[in-house]
Amino acid sequence: MSEPLILAIDTSCDDTSTAVTAGTKVLSNVIASQTQLHAPYGGVFPTVAKQAHKENINQTIKIALKRAKVTWDKISAIAVTQGPGLAPSLEVGIAKSKELATKHKLPLIAVNHIEAHALSPLANSGVDHQFPALAIVVSGGHTDFIKITQIGEYERLGFSIDDAAGEALDKVGRMLNLGYPAGPIIEQFAKKGDSKKHSVPLPMTGREDFNMSFSGLKTWARNKLEQIETQNTLNKQDTYDFAASFQYGVFRHICYKLNKLLKQHQISEVWLGGGVAANIEIRRMIRETLKSHNIKLFTPYSKRLCMDNAAMIGVVAGFKFEQQQFVKNIKELERRPRWEINT
Repeated sequence: MSEPLILAIDTSCDDTSTAVTAGTKVLSNVIASQTQLHAPYGGVFPTVAKQAHKENINQTIKIALKRAKVTWDKISAIAVTQGPGLAPSLEVGIAKSKELATKHKLPLIAVNHIEAHALSPLANSGVDHQFPALAIVVSGGHTDFIKITQIGEYERLGFSIDDAAGEALDKVGRMLNLGYPAGPIIEQFAKKGDSKKHSVPLPMTGREDFNMSFSGLKTWARNKLEQIETQNTLNKQDTYDFAASFQYGVFRHICYKLNKLLKQHQISEVWLGGGVAANIEIRRMIRETLKSHNIKLFTPYSKRLCMDNAAMIGVVAGFKFEQQQFVKNIKELERRPRWEINT
């Protein structure tokens, strides 16, 4: 029997995305970016995001179905991000999913966005994965270590107590006047810089838990930049070196806590997801950390699966469909902007 086809929708932040999936297989994954709209604000402007989602959503659905070469009569369920995310953005996807589920008389599946990032390496993987696995989600809003005993059974072992890693990279990128979003530009600049030029502090070494903190690193960066700029103006190479050093400091903190966690928890595999997971350097550093533990790292098959996208929502929904985990009352489904994965 073939896997049920699921139309998935994600409007968690500033990208409107629709996908068609069959189990963990991705048949289409359409993403309408809003980056240019938010660039003048230096960050995501919620009301602008909401309006753009409303304008883009019907077209992304149409294209997703066309690319997957399927018609509505072949779709078995609708899936949507319920949270976490920006409340006004979530609202648009949820409203559209309710409308479609009602119109086509289909079951509706509500998905946690962080669970989707955690399971994103499973998309098109074709691998029999070993449990327990550890998902590392590194994005603009979250930095989490999530133990996966089996699909649907999660325990958050560690998380950032303040800024997320991606948020810290973006904010320091703005300090360096790299525009929006600054994280990917920091990665490009870091390739030309010396990561050992500045000694970035390693936070929270005195704590036994696996939590992280990036706010102090951001403060260090601001103070260091002010100190450098009182002596001379940053030239291009100075900017490259600072970007490389700060990026290394952020990733070293994650790897330090990861190493500590792996010494205390039996883990078979590590899955890396989230926007920052597209960064080649964090992949390299995590692989290096995993070597001594003889653990393999799995990442999404495409960088588009690292950013916010509907394909990963569809992958989670595929597992939920198997368990018949449908929304009981479609009318009562509400957004959950601060929904944690294990609640």
